[in-house]
Amino acid sequence: MYELPEFFRNGLYRLSRGGLADAEILLAYERCCAWMARAKNGVGECECGCGARLPVDAVNSQGQSVWHLDHDPHRKMFRGILAARCNHEIGDGNRMRKWAHASYAHANEMRWPECEITFLGSRDECQAAGAVLD
Repeated sequence: MYELPEFFRNGLYRLSRGGLADAEILLAYERCCAWMARAKNGVGECECGCGARLPVDAVNSQGQSVWHLDHDPHRKMFRGILAARCNHEIGDGNRMRKWAHASYAHANEMRWPECEITFLGSRDECQAAGAVLD
């Protein structure tokens, strides 16, 4: 277990404190080892399918790892290794509300031609094509 980075060891400990069965902890350990083996040049990929690729040793402004071991607290099952943002988004709110938000955003993206939503230089909304200043 000591071949894994500290954030994985801490995550496995938190899973055991969260009441997950030993078989789930073992599955999580095996997935962590496989995830580390897949991390190319020290860069890991979020398992939720979002495509987020971050350094394995990346930390946030508080010095905590950006990688989380995700689990279902109701079923007490390990789900995967996620970036912190994905883990928080999955963990809060209900599923129907999230689908509604995704459908809303997707419907509005389909209304605009691709050239209308590109940003010029920075990510500032006021510099977007078609932006109206107050």
